[in-house]
This record gives sequence, C-alpha cells and structure tokens, in this order.
Amino acid sequence: MNRDTPSSSAARVQALLPVLVFAEITSSFEISMMYAAMATLLREFGDPARVGWLLTAYLLVGSVSAALCSRLGDLFGRRRLMLAMLACSLAGSVVSLLSNELTGLILGRALQGMSAAMLPLCIGLVRERFPAARVPATIGWLAAMASFSAGVGILLGGVMVDHFGWRWIFVFSGTHALLALVLVAVCVPASQLPARAGRIDLLGGVLYAPAIAAVLWALSRLKGSGLSDPVTLGAFAAGLALMAIWWWWEWRHPDPLIDVRGLGQRQIGLALLLMFLFGLGTAQLMLVLLLLVQQPAWTGVGLGLTATLAGMVKLPSNFMGLIGAPWSGHVAARSGARRAALIAAVLILVGWLALTASHRSAWLLVVWAMVCSLGGAMMFAAVPNLVVEVAPGHRTSEITGLAQVVRTIGSAIGTQAASLLLALWTVSDPQRGAAVYPSGDAYLLTFGAIAACAAVSVGLALALPKRQTLAAPAHLELQTPQRP
Repeated sequence: MNRDTPSSSAARVQALLPVLVFAEITSSFEISMMYAAMATLLREFGDPARVGWLLTAYLLVGSVSAALCSRLGDLFGRRRLMLAMLACSLAGSVVSLLSNELTGLILGRALQGMSAAMLPLCIGLVRERFPAARVPATIGWLAAMASFSAGVGILLGGVMVDHFGWRWIFVFSGTHALLALVLVAVCVPASQLPARAGRIDLLGGVLYAPAIAAVLWALSRLKGSGLSDPVTLGAFAAGLALMAIWWWWEWRHPDPLIDVRGLGQRQIGLALLLMFLFGLGTAQLMLVLLLLVQQPAWTGVGLGLTATLAGMVKLPSNFMGLIGAPWSGHVAARSGARRAALIAAVLILVGWLALTASHRSAWLLVVWAMVCSLGGAMMFAAVPNLVVEVAPGHRTSEITGLAQVVRTIGSAIGTQAASLLLALWTVSDPQRGAAVYPSGDAYLLTFGAIAACAAVSVGLALALPKRQTLAAPAHLELQTPQRP
C-alpha cells in the first residue's frame, strides 16, 4: 500500500490554494460584472425597478446561502457543497444567457446567488486541510483575492458589455463556474465529516431563510419607499418576528443547524460586531467618495470630475486588498488575529478622520481612500481568523458565513443611513439645472458618522481576548451560555 511522504502531502496542500481561490472568486465576478452592465440593461429593458432585481435577487439568495449552505457544508462535506453551489452558479449563468425576458434573467441571477457560500466553505477547507501555522496567512490570501477580483470583475464586465454585449457576461461566468466545478471535483479531497447523532434541524433552516430575506428586502426598499410604506414596514416586521422565532427555536434545540448560543462566546460575538460595523461604515467608501468627486465644483464641496476621472481616484484603493488582507493574515499568524483586527480598526479610523478633516483635494482623497481600504482589507481577513481561532472545526464555515450575512445587513443599513445623512442639507442652483446636491455640512456629518463607527471598532478590537490558540482542534467546543 502506497503511503504519502510528508513532502508529497505538503505539495498537494500547496496546490489546493489556487483551486480554492479560483472557485471562491466565482461569486466576486458574478456580482461585480453585473454592476458594469446595469446601465445597458436599463436602456434595453426600460424598467429601473425590475432591473434592480438583478442585483437584489442575487444579494437576497446570497445572504441566505452564505450561512445556511456553509453550515450544510460543515455537516455533509464542504467539497460536496462547493460542487453543488458551483452547479447552481453554472445553471444560473445558462438561464440568464438564454433568457430574452427580464424574469428569466432575474431567475438566473437568483441561482447564481447560491455561490455566495463559496468563501466560507473555502475557509472551512483551509482550516481542515492546511497546517495550523499556515491557516491565518492562507485565509488572508483568500480574502485578498475576493476583494481584488471584485475590482477586476467591474473592468472585465465593462469591456465585455462595450465590445461584445451584456450576454457575454454570462458566457464568462458560466465558463468560469464550469472550470471551477471540474477543478474542485478533481483536486479537492472529500471533507472530513463530523459524527452526527439524531436528525438534522430542518426547521432551523426553513425559518432562517425567509427571516433574513424579508429583512434585507425591506432594507433594500427603504431608499425608494421610505419608512411610511406599509409593504416595507410589513416585510421588516415580519422578518424580525420570524427571526425572533428562529432564534428561540435554535437556542432551545439540542443540536441546532446554526448555533446561536455559540455567538455569545466573547471573541465570536465581537468579531461579528466588527464585521457589522465594517458594513455599516467603511463599506460606504465607494458611495460617498464617487458622489463627492463628481459633484459640481460650484456647490462649494465637489471636485466636478468626470466619471472616468472619478474611477481613477478610486482605482488605487482597489489594490489595497492585495496588501492589506495578506498582511492581516501574517500578523494573525505571528501575534494573533486580535492584533490584526486592532491595526485594521486604527487604520480605518485614521483614514475616515482624515477624510472628515480634508476632502477638497483629489490627491488627498486618493491617499485617505487608500488608508481606509487598507484597513478595510485587513479587517475583512481578520474577522475569519478571529473565528478560526476559537470556533469548533465542524462549525467554521457556518460562523464565517454568518459574518458575511452580518456584513450584508450592515452594508444595507449603512447605505440607507449615508443617503439620509447626505440629504439632510443640500444646495441647488436653478440656473445650473434642477439637480440638488449634498452640502459641505452634509458630507462632514456623513464622514463623522462613519468615523464614529470606526472609533467603536477600535474599542471592540481592544475588548477582544488576548492571543488565542491558533486553529483550535475540531473536537473543541465553544464555551456557550447554558440553555434555560
């Protein structure tokens, strides 16, 4: 019987990382390329509300998939779930490619949204297959490529839409999903399954999906309908009520599908709060920055740049993910994820304080946006490493998936909050057109509010426990509150 030598085993582990990266960027390409096609699809279908569902459907399904399918991967094998998610992504690309009606496109995008579970599943496989000392840095590279590929996806999507037509986006995404499916099937070994006793908590999954979807759908409607809309309020109330029922059920279940009691563990809870604040504040950088630099100079605060030049202002910060996320992983490997999270939070705070104090020069905006993005990339990698340090091995993908859901909810709330703050004080000039723009005071308030979120993040990072044992063995359980 042939046995692997240590060198051959190490070589296989080394070869696994490119495969995981190729698979996990499926989701990044799918969401970013669609942003590049939105203007063209609006002209073709002429229905802004329904065209917006090409993004909304993907995000809603993705938010459910990120935690639910990640947990199923913990239970039934991460490789198996990766293959299933990639198959859904491929099917969604084919459906959208062949559809002439907007309804078919939306259905295909919803199927593509299942791939949002890829990153948590890959993180779980990294912990399962890689030596403990290499786990933090490897997670940093996964986070770096997820961030960087999103920027590449916008560029690729724009080129394909301009030169070949929007359908080529789905040709590309379908081909990528197919290649990733083959690579995972051939190169990724079967996952080690935990011993299970009793039945799977199906009701926990059935309650979770509509609860999260209803809350996020209501948040997505706020900007257009406002808080007074009964449909929005009803969806929000129904989602919160269902979430409360789901939480109660999972708390009392002896073997819950999603372990809500484990979220009470100090490091896990603080890590999720850090990810929520990341979505609430730093994730609004693109929204606020691009609006500011394109606002006419006569308003007293804008720079009056074209869309192309505005993109050039933002472009350098897009590359910070290739620096910040791996750096975060190396810091976590040497000194623990707490230090990486603390450095990230301080960089984010410095960047937003600087933007608050000085935002009237293009080159200063470039510099401070790079600082904010560097800190954001570090935080994006630090949170999964905080989870890996203390979570049981058989729940790693589940909790990192929940972190993605928390970030999505924070981003949705942050987008609405930033839009509201920017609309509090406005300037206009009838002689220059009917447009109304945020005033300098509105930008100051918005920057200050995001800086306040960053300050709270610094406090949360300081409250994290000191250095934890890296890559805790899979048999260790979280110290969770006792059930009543």
